[in-house]
Amino acid sequence: MGRRPGSEAMLEWLHDLVTMESPSGDIAGLSDIMEYLQYHLKGLGDVNLGHTEQGPILTIRRGNSGALLLGHADTVWPRGTLRAMMWRTEGDWVYGPGVLDMKGGLALAMAAFMELPADVPFTLLVTPDEEVGSMASRPIIEEAARQAPLVLVLEPGMADGAIKVARAGVGTFLLKIGGRESHAGLDPDDGASALKELAHHILWLDTLADRQRGTTVNVGVASGGTRSNVIPGQATAAIDVRVCRREEMVRIQEALAHPPVFDRRCEIQYTGTFDRPPMELTPSSERWVRQASQIWEKLTGQPLGLARVGGASDGNFTALLAPTLDGLGAVGVGAHARHEGVYWPYMVWRLELLKALIEKVARLP
Repeated sequence: MGRRPGSEAMLEWLHDLVTMESPSGDIAGLSDIMEYLQYHLKGLGDVNLGHTEQGPILTIRRGNSGALLLGHADTVWPRGTLRAMMWRTEGDWVYGPGVLDMKGGLALAMAAFMELPADVPFTLLVTPDEEVGSMASRPIIEEAARQAPLVLVLEPGMADGAIKVARAGVGTFLLKIGGRESHAGLDPDDGASALKELAHHILWLDTLADRQRGTTVNVGVASGGTRSNVIPGQATAAIDVRVCRREEMVRIQEALAHPPVFDRRCEIQYTGTFDRPPMELTPSSERWVRQASQIWEKLTGQPLGLARVGGASDGNFTALLAPTLDGLGAVGVGAHARHEGVYWPYMVWRLELLKALIEKVARLP
């Protein structure tokens, strides 16, 4: 495995973080991660370990007006996953649950802070609930972003090292349809089929998608009815919406607020909202993208890729409040998948990129 002086410590920290299982909602596991970070970073800044309904939230701050590094302690993997998906190293690769998303990013932050000059300010915010929408953490994230000259999100980069400059906004909606039951053989015309109405709505929802604008609409779960010989009196559908532009978010919300009714005997109700707005590349963020690109090319001799992705992160919350660069964490493959892994040689370059950006912020007038 390609390493440099100090990289052994980063690998050890990553091992420790991965082998402390911390699924969303597991207060004990999340507390283990926060206490580990607090212990190893003590003395580098002022520590505040707060609490939310989803678990502990950690802030470590040194000085004022430093870059905000944003990470999360929770993973998608349930406790016990390590028994079948063990930590392991193979050549230049490191594998394990949560190693890429995003414990690799937390290990990078630890290494960066320990190597920075003592007078360089920074803030680290580690949340417990990113994988489940960050509803408890969102106000704290947004308040921290308002005070930050630059937000560096420690989510994983793309497999080629590209950072993420735009993300889709995510909306989750539930459609409920009330029809009227009747006997399918004796009184078929007396019933109002909620499932038939649902079929019309699934086709209508598909017309709301706009691939050119990056808007997708997916009915992922649908159900209804009770028995084959009963005209179904109820039906439901769970809907995922992704948008790349704020105006598309408004368009979808307005459409779902005034949906069509194909059978007037049915009652239609759409509920839900956009959990995260789209992360768009703002002029202030674009200036920092240029800075990051220059640093990366000097480090690697290669241009820095810039990706626009459908997945969301806490960068969706910060992008309108402060310049935001996302995907500054580890580089690898398989986030949320059984082959989740980190390509270790990139960790050295990512560490140098993080340190350089944090120091550039410190030199701002």
